[in-house]
Amino acid sequence: MTFPRTSRPARTLTVLAASALALAACTAPADGGTDDAAQASSDAGTAAPADLSAEAAAIDAAAAELPTTTGPFAGEIAVADGVAPPTNSWLTPAVFAPEDRPIFTGVLSARLTGDTLGLGLPQPETSAKVVMGAHPQHVELALPADRYELERVDALSGTFAHYDGETLTGRVTLAEGWPYAAYEAVTAQSIELPAATQPADGGASAEIGGITYRFVTDAPLSGTTLELPAGATLVVFAEPAGSSDADREALLAGAVPLAGTSVEHAVADGNATTTFRYDTGGTPTVVAARPHQQPTLSTDGRVLDATIPTVYGDLALASGTEASFSVPELTPVPELDLSGLTEDERTQVTDLLRADLAGVTFDAADSYFAGKQLQRAAQLYLLAGRLGLDAEAAALKDQMLAELDRWFDPAGCTGTDEKCFAYDDVLGGLVGMQPSYGSDEFNDHHFHYGHMLYALGVLAGEDPSLVERYAPVADLVAWDIAAPEESGAFPQRRAFDDWYGHSWASGTAPFGDGNNQESSSESVNAWTGLTLWAQAAGDEAMAEQARWMLANEAATAMEYWVAPELPEGFGAPSVGINWQGKRDFATFFNADPAAVIGIQLIPMSPTSAAYLGAEPEALQALVDHAVPGGDPTGRPLVDYVVMAQALTDPAAAEAMLERLPAEQVDNGNSLSYLTAFVFAQK
Repeated sequence: MTFPRTSRPARTLTVLAASALALAACTAPADGGTDDAAQASSDAGTAAPADLSAEAAAIDAAAAELPTTTGPFAGEIAVADGVAPPTNSWLTPAVFAPEDRPIFTGVLSARLTGDTLGLGLPQPETSAKVVMGAHPQHVELALPADRYELERVDALSGTFAHYDGETLTGRVTLAEGWPYAAYEAVTAQSIELPAATQPADGGASAEIGGITYRFVTDAPLSGTTLELPAGATLVVFAEPAGSSDADREALLAGAVPLAGTSVEHAVADGNATTTFRYDTGGTPTVVAARPHQQPTLSTDGRVLDATIPTVYGDLALASGTEASFSVPELTPVPELDLSGLTEDERTQVTDLLRADLAGVTFDAADSYFAGKQLQRAAQLYLLAGRLGLDAEAAALKDQMLAELDRWFDPAGCTGTDEKCFAYDDVLGGLVGMQPSYGSDEFNDHHFHYGHMLYALGVLAGEDPSLVERYAPVADLVAWDIAAPEESGAFPQRRAFDDWYGHSWASGTAPFGDGNNQESSSESVNAWTGLTLWAQAAGDEAMAEQARWMLANEAATAMEYWVAPELPEGFGAPSVGINWQGKRDFATFFNADPAAVIGIQLIPMSPTSAAYLGAEPEALQALVDHAVPGGDPTGRPLVDYVVMAQALTDPAAAEAMLERLPAEQVDNGNSLSYLTAFVFAQK
């Protein structure tokens, strides 16, 4: 299958020489507290890492002071002691549904059970609304074990330990962007390879489902039985179709054990740069790059001729132990530029704004709709200030502060179960009360909390006195979704996947297609809000990380959701939900094309214009698909489509706006902000 790339210049690779919904009652914490970081982390739910920084220790101590809650998830969590449950991760399905669901490394897919390791190379298939790359159980290895648990996890890799009773018998290591699966025999054991196995260079090979799988090991092979002594390893990979002799040599040489991975990031000179490192003890391996990484990709080895087709496009392969790439920096823009509005337009927006201000309420009890109300109010506050409604802006600020005081009170969940944050000591993170859309199972935290942080960042950016007032909980909210390092209370960058370059929204991923994300735009909004808060708070490290995440989230939103290059036969111009194992033109809530497209636009902050407007032809195709004929009447989330139209044709957007019933404006939007946005794009 080929993925034609006709709308953009061909990608090039640069090779560098090697160089350096049931809710348990909230409970208050025990009286007193502790200054001991390890004890604070234990109280918060998991053991603290040995190299806990002072900042992480302080975060853990603050988390330990929050009231606690236990959400509805009651299933098995297959992690070793001291390993934080990796919600919102590529590893999540194997941890929260042992022996049930596959995980996807971006190259191979794997299904682990207590006594088997299943592997396959997904083969993409396209229909009108779905690109499917399901897990194929091509290789199934029987293991001398009866259970497994996640023993180790880092930036891109994880190791699962298999046990027979209490005896550790073997370890499976997988990594994102690594085309291998490695198995270490801890005890001497026999492994039966597939029936089609034949001896081959490096060990053995078998053709299954039209794909050649290679089994690389020094252990002796008798027929199809591999005799692994204690300490021996078996590394499996799928040979890409069309591999040259040099490709095969590189892949065989790179089939070595993986000790771990690391990621470095930087934002400088207008670019956000990411470097992946794979620890193989210095031996070159092979790494894979996604389509959006390839134009600027640099590696410390040779780019292979062969590529691997996936649901997202062809992966490039390169030998070496590291790979770097960059995407353009995206600067958060908190408010609209109204300088180009005419006097009549300013008057029209002002009149609409007065009506919207009079109707402001904060009646949502859950963390999602309350967050949307806060961000909506922040946009109205900024409009009021720029249009000279100073008294109205001050009154709205007081309303917002009263709402923020409730949400960001450290003891807010003592005695109540709404408009407050509690610490879930099972899944390990903050839950906003009341939960919604499964947020008590850690779904969509970055969506919910991003709206809140946006509003908080707007106010604190203008009024630094608010930082001290809200930081005790706001910093915990920030660490819940984007901790810059692992602590006892929070995993590192819970929501954001460094290799994919975007976030995953499902907390426990109860699906057969891996994790998923629907609203790419709310994910961009999350890192916009986090940047605004971190900058207001003077947290330079968090702000730099947030800007790096923002740049990557926006780049991948355009590449894989908004303006994707899709295979022939896919009948829509965009993608509504990206999974690890498939891509849909769909939503979880409404099949109308306006909803599928609108969920990639919400909440249309001023930052949205900077990245969504970068490809006007693709954006216009979405508008035409969502609102054929230009009539927005009766379509869900269509107010955001009107705003997208303003980025390509402001006059057409004004015509659509005139036909838009006021009751169709989303509850996270307002007629005055929508109108100002359209006018500001002229």
